[in-house]
Amino acid sequence: MRETKAFLLLLLIGLLFVLCKLKLTMKSKKNMISKYLLLIFAFVVILSTNLRANVDYDPLIPQLKFAAEEIEAALDEVGKENLKVVLVIRPDETSPESFRIEYNGTNEIWVIGTDASGTMYGGLEVAELLRLGLPIEKKEYTPFVEKRGIKFNIPWDARTPSYDDTGDAAQRNTATIYEFEFWKEFFDDMARYRYNVLTLWGSHPYPGIVKLDDYPDVALDDVYRIAEGVFEPWHRNKLQDVDTTAPGVLELVKKISIEDKIAHWQKVFDYAGDRGIEVYLFHWNVFTYAATGKYGITQRQDNPITVDYMYQSVKQALLTYPQIKGIGVTAGENADNHLQGEYSIQNFLYNTYGKAMMDAKEMYPEREYRFIFRQHMIGLAPIVETFSDFTGELNTSFKYAIGHMYTIPRPILFEQGFRSQVEKYKVPVFFNLRNDDIFVMRWGNPDYTREYIQKMPHHLSPGFYMGSDGYVWGRESIAKHPEMSGKLEIDKHWYKFRQWGQLAYNPLLGREYWEAALRYRFPGVDAGLLYEAWASTSKVVPQLNAACYKPNDAMLAPEGCMDSRGFLTVDEYFWDELWYFPMYGSGIQSVQDYGKMVVKGETTDLITPLQVADNLDAYAGNALEALQTLKTQVGDNTELRETLNDIEGMAYLGMYYADKFRGAAKLSVFRADPTQKKYNKEAVEHLTDAIDDWKTYAEIMSSQYKTQLLQRTHYLDWNALLTEVEKEPVTVALEADYPEIKYKSMKDGERLEEGDDLVIELSVRDGHGIEEVTVFMNGLLLKADKSNPYLLNPSSDELLKSMKEGVYELETVAEDKTGVIGRKVISFYVGDATEGDAADWREAIYKVILNEGESLGDKETVEFPRLECYMGLNDDGRLVLSNGSPKNRKGQIWQPSMHRDYLDPQFVTLENGMLKIYRGTPGNVEAELFSTPEVEGEGPYKLGITVSKKLVIFREKEGRKDIVWRSH
Repeated sequence: MRETKAFLLLLLIGLLFVLCKLKLTMKSKKNMISKYLLLIFAFVVILSTNLRANVDYDPLIPQLKFAAEEIEAALDEVGKENLKVVLVIRPDETSPESFRIEYNGTNEIWVIGTDASGTMYGGLEVAELLRLGLPIEKKEYTPFVEKRGIKFNIPWDARTPSYDDTGDAAQRNTATIYEFEFWKEFFDDMARYRYNVLTLWGSHPYPGIVKLDDYPDVALDDVYRIAEGVFEPWHRNKLQDVDTTAPGVLELVKKISIEDKIAHWQKVFDYAGDRGIEVYLFHWNVFTYAATGKYGITQRQDNPITVDYMYQSVKQALLTYPQIKGIGVTAGENADNHLQGEYSIQNFLYNTYGKAMMDAKEMYPEREYRFIFRQHMIGLAPIVETFSDFTGELNTSFKYAIGHMYTIPRPILFEQGFRSQVEKYKVPVFFNLRNDDIFVMRWGNPDYTREYIQKMPHHLSPGFYMGSDGYVWGRESIAKHPEMSGKLEIDKHWYKFRQWGQLAYNPLLGREYWEAALRYRFPGVDAGLLYEAWASTSKVVPQLNAACYKPNDAMLAPEGCMDSRGFLTVDEYFWDELWYFPMYGSGIQSVQDYGKMVVKGETTDLITPLQVADNLDAYAGNALEALQTLKTQVGDNTELRETLNDIEGMAYLGMYYADKFRGAAKLSVFRADPTQKKYNKEAVEHLTDAIDDWKTYAEIMSSQYKTQLLQRTHYLDWNALLTEVEKEPVTVALEADYPEIKYKSMKDGERLEEGDDLVIELSVRDGHGIEEVTVFMNGLLLKADKSNPYLLNPSSDELLKSMKEGVYELETVAEDKTGVIGRKVISFYVGDATEGDAADWREAIYKVILNEGESLGDKETVEFPRLECYMGLNDDGRLVLSNGSPKNRKGQIWQPSMHRDYLDPQFVTLENGMLKIYRGTPGNVEAELFSTPEVEGEGPYKLGITVSKKLVIFREKEGRKDIVWRSH
C-alpha cells in the first residue's frame, strides 16, 4: 500500500516537471501548474494521514478504514508510534466474520480477516487491547453467535406508528431518527460492540420510505409526532384511540420531501453496510397506515387492492434500499386468521412479502433475502407449506423469555412449546430477547449475560435480536445534568450493550477484560469493586422476575413497581388473577403457596419468598458497602457519579422489593388462616419498612432524572409513587380488623332432621360499618330477608325449605366500608348423613347452558346469579366467563385460547360434543373461530356450569353424568 502511494506521488511530480518544459503560453502554464500543485498537496495530505499511525489497509473498504481510524486513535492515546498494524482480507466463505491476529511481540501486527467485517473486528480488537492495556497475542477468533442483533421499535412518524409509540421516549425520538449523526454514532458503537444486525420494527413504514408509481399519493412528505401532553397511560398502542386530525394533536418536527427522506434512509442504510450491519424491516399485520382509504386500500387481507399495494410497497423498498437483507412479520396482529384459501393469512404473507422478495431477487440474483416469520395466531406448518418455493432463506422467531430477558439464564418457555415445531419443520429460529424491564438505570452483569448466551440452543438458531417494545433506544431525554442530557442510549448504557454484543461474538471475554473496560471508561476507579457492585445490583430485576413472573411487556415496569393501571399493590403484584406464579424453571415458591405451607406446617425444597427477600437484601448490601469507597473516587467525573447513583438506586429498589416480598409472604399466611393475626402485624411492619426504602430510592432517582411517561405502562414518577407506597401498610392493617361474623341460630356441626326448614340468623359487626353481607350454601348464593340482611329463611329463599339429607357447608362473607373482607365457614348435617357421606358439591353441575344444537348469539349473555358470574360473547368476539354481572364485571374466570376477531356477528353452539365459536349466524357460517377437542361416544351432549364455576361438556349415561371436557 505504501509503495503504491509513493509511486503515485513520484508520478505526479514527474508530470509537473514535464508540464514546466512544455511550450505553452505563460497564462495557460500557470493555470495548469497551479492545478497540479493543488492535486499534489491534497495527495500529500491524504498520504500523510494514512501513514501517520503506521496502519496499512485498503482505504476503499469502509470497514477497514473505520478499524484503521480506531487503531490510529488508540496508538496516539498510548504513544506507540513505532508499532505497525497491517489489515488484510483473505476470503474464506466457510468462516464469515472471523479473524486472526499475528504478532510476535515485535513492532508489527497483522490482522487477517476472512471478509471485510472479520478484518474490521480484528482491527477493533487491536484498538481495544491497546486502549485497555491488555496484551496483544497471536490468536484466532470466530463468532460464537452468527447473527447478533438489536431490536429497534422505530417511531417513523405519528402517521405511521410503530407497535407502541405512546411514551415519551418514542415521541421525543421521532426527530432523532432523521439525524444522520445519530445513526453514524449508533452504527459505530454497534460495530465496536460486534453487532451485525439491526431490526427496525414498525406497523407500516412504506408511506415514509418509498414512492410508488401506482399509488403516488400515499407517500408522505414531512415528519410529525404527537404533541407533548396529549398521551395518557390509558391510550392504546398503535395510536388506535388518538384522533390525529384533532387540532393540536400532531406536531411538525421536520419539513422534508419524500425524495429527501428516501435519500436520508439510503445514506443511513449505506452507513450500516459500511459497518458490517444488515438491516431488516419488521412488521405487524395487517396495517396500512397513511394509505387506508386511498385508491381503495383497506386494512383487510381479502382486498386485492391492499394485497397489490403491500406487494408493491415491499418490492419498491427492496429495490430502493439494497442494504435491506430481510423482512420480518407478525402474522396475526390485525388479520383475519380464520379466512381460508386465497386470502388466508399465510397466502397474504406470501403474496405480499414473499413474492416481493422473490421478484426483487429475480431482478438482482446476487442479493440474498431472509424472511423471518413470527408465530402469532397461526402455526409454523401453514407458513412452511405456503413458502415451499420461496427462493430466500426462511426463518422463524420466538420471544425467548416473552417480555423479560432478565429472569433466569435458561428460560424454558421455548423448550415447552415451539422447539418441537422448529425441529419438526427444520426452520431456524431467531430468539427475540425482550428487555421490557430496565429502561432508566444502567445494568451490567457479564456473568449473567455470558451464561444466558451460552445456554441458548444455537444449533437451532442463527442468532438473536435484543430490544424493547416499551422503549425507544435513541437519545435519552430525562437526564437533568446537561453533560448527560441527550446522550445516545447505546452510549449511556454502553456496558449493557457492549456485553450482549461482544459476549455473543466471544463469550470467553472474562472478568479481566471487563474490569479493564471499566478502568478505561472511568480512570482512577477501583475497577474490581465497581465490577462487583454493578453486577450485584444487576441481579435484582432478574430475581424479581423469576420470583413473580408477569410475562408480557405491559404487565410490569419494575423501576416503578407499576403496570398500565399505575402502582402495583401487594394484591396486584402477588395475587393477580392470571399472573402471580414464579418463572417456569426458577425453583421458586409462590407467595400463595408459601402461606398455605406455613398454615399446614409443611416444608419445601423450593426457594421461599423469604429467601428471595434475603437474596435481594444481599445484592443491595454488597453494592452499598462497595459504594462507600467508590463514591470517594468520583472526582469531577459526571458519568461515574450518575452510574454510581444508578447502582445505589437499584440497591434501594431491591431493598424495597425485599420488604414487599416479606410483607406479602406474611400476609399470605394470615389470609390462609385469619385467626393468626400476628402474621398480619408482621406484614404491616415489613411494608412500613418498605416506605423508607422507597423514599431513599425516589430521592436518588429524582435527583438526576425527570419524570417520563413509559409506553405500555404508566408515568415513572418516583415521588408521586411514594404516596401509593405509603398506603400499603395502612390497607393491609385493615385486613386484621375484618368484620366479626357469628351464626346466632346454629353452630358448627349441628344436625337437622331431613325435611326441616333452615333458618340462618347472623350477627355481623365491624367498627367501620358493614357494606355488604352474602351467604353461600354449598357454593350457591342465598337470598336474605328483604327487611333484614342478617336473616335468611324459607320465605326469603326456597333452597332453605325441606332440607334434603346430606352434608352442607355455610360460608358467610362480610365486607366493611373500607373494603376489608371477613369470612366464617361452618358445616352442618341433615338426616343421617355423616362426614364420610360428604359429596364434592363443587363439582356438581349447577345449570345446563346449551343442549346439543342450541346456540348463544352475538353479545348475548347467560347470567348465573347463584354463582355470581355470567357467560357471553363480548364486544371483541371473545367468549368470556366472568365473575359479577354484565353491568358489574369483577374479573375473568375463563376464556378460550383464541385471537380477538373484531368482526360481527358471531355465535356459540354445542355441536357433536364440541363447544364451537363461529363467525356468522347459525344459518350462514363464515368461519370457525374456536373449538374444543373432538369427543368419542354418542350424545346427546350438554354444556353446563359447575358450582365451582367450571364450564363442562357432559352426557348423561346410565344414571351418571359423563364429563368429556372441562374448562381450566
